[in-house]
Amino acid sequence: MADCIRRSASEVLGVSREESGRMKGAWRWSEEVKWKVKVKQEKYKALIESRTEEEVEFNKKVQYTSARKEVKKAVAVVKNNAYERLH
Repeated sequence: MADCIRRSASEVLGVSREESGRMKGAWRWSEEVKWKVKVKQEKYKALIESRTEEEVEFNKKVQYTSARKEVKKAVAVVKNNAYERLH
């Protein structure tokens, strides 16, 4: 009985697999969000590779922080839209 219900649910709803725990929920991200995440990762790499104190301050306070905020907002919008469609 339970097997029949699981099979029916997977046929109707589909099955998604998470290959790693790294980017959970990435299946609902748009190309814009994926691009913003990539930009944020590049800004973080620049922050890590910064040598002088001025570079660290600029990369951290200006570039990385603003990129992180943009990604956070974009992910929140996409999540909200996905949850609205579910309910």
